[in-house]
Amino acid sequence: MKASFLKDLLKRSTGSVAVFGRGLSGRAVEELLNKEGYACDIFDQKDKWFSRENARNCSLVITSPGFPPSHEWIKLAEQEGKTIITELDLGVCFSRAVALVGITGTNGKTSVATILSHVANNLGLPSIALGNIGYPLSSAETNGETIGKNIFLETSSFQACHSTVLRLDSLLWTNFSPDHLDYHLNEREYFLAKLKLANGCKNSNNVWIGESVVSNAKKFGISLNPNFKVVQTLGKKEIPSYVDSFFKSVPQSENLAFALQWTSELGISHKQFFEALEGYQPEPHRLQKVDVVNQVSFWNDSKSTNLASVVAACRSFSEKIIWIGGGRNKGQQAGDFAKSLKPYLAGAYLIGEMSLPLNQCLVERGIKSTICKSLKDALHLAFQAAVRQQKILFSPGFSSFDMFSNYSVRGNSFKSLVFDLKRSSQEDTKLPVTHLQISY
Repeated sequence: MKASFLKDLLKRSTGSVAVFGRGLSGRAVEELLNKEGYACDIFDQKDKWFSRENARNCSLVITSPGFPPSHEWIKLAEQEGKTIITELDLGVCFSRAVALVGITGTNGKTSVATILSHVANNLGLPSIALGNIGYPLSSAETNGETIGKNIFLETSSFQACHSTVLRLDSLLWTNFSPDHLDYHLNEREYFLAKLKLANGCKNSNNVWIGESVVSNAKKFGISLNPNFKVVQTLGKKEIPSYVDSFFKSVPQSENLAFALQWTSELGISHKQFFEALEGYQPEPHRLQKVDVVNQVSFWNDSKSTNLASVVAACRSFSEKIIWIGGGRNKGQQAGDFAKSLKPYLAGAYLIGEMSLPLNQCLVERGIKSTICKSLKDALHLAFQAAVRQQKILFSPGFSSFDMFSNYSVRGNSFKSLVFDLKRSSQEDTKLPVTHLQISY
């Protein structure tokens, strides 16, 4: 479907637009539709149910990322022959941007989008980072913030799988690894949702993909367009010595490689890029050092919600680390964590719903593991076990929703606990820990 067809559909519609979800995406849709003079009804599972009569009478459906393809409301709309689009589709329909640059991947999307927006603006190219980053495209369109700008659009698989209008000017697909298997039918369907963005790009020569994307395509028996360009992670020697150490971690060196590819296409040199990178403030909770207590350093990587992100964080250190992890599962296997993390761990301290299966799998592989009742207990016990100059990494690898409202609250809780520990700790004294179950 083209944006022009969607505009015609809206103009010809007699019924109101049905909007699924009252969250950030749904509210953004409502604001833009109202601005453009279209009526809409918001349906939310908490307070307003979508019935067959609603499906029959609405003009079309705009769904939010929280509604998987298998959701009964989606199926109901399909049965009634209704067109289903996303918030991104609506935003694109009314977009006044210079270029729409999609950024997707299992990990690193927000970092790449914000790095590029920062660099581009410093180079005199008006830009804005939007999408899954927390500021919907439709909201920016309503507020008139996209006119004449490059949009770096962080795009999730949730948004991609429903999209029918979105056609990007270029796409950066950073990486791929198992995730969101509680949403997609299986790993292959998750891959295909992201591939949909690449195949729908206006110019296949403007699609850049990571090496893990290529290897997974082979695993699934999927042929990729030969015009797609493969990006290799930057080596440490390729990053100037004056660049902040944050960018020299494994995750960020991959993110920088993709950002460099896009700017290079505009004729911007690596020297110009790194000069324009100066002053960039990293998004919080992405492998950042919190503090040092008695020569033990604490690292916050609360944004980590899958195995690949944990492994990348571990690979950023030259020695074995003490890992604090766990949370609510999204379809990942505990055994995969134990197998992949074994070379990097000196010990593990586990929280949340996944602590029991993780503990069992880690112990089976000979890794010292402890089940903890809270994040505070995990941090204190990890501190007791650490030797001087050892690193304690909080990179959960799972969703936060079993214990925290989101990864940001989870990360801030970890940071606060580290600061409390530092205040109460003395040079040769470590805090006692109670009510812990320890397994070896």
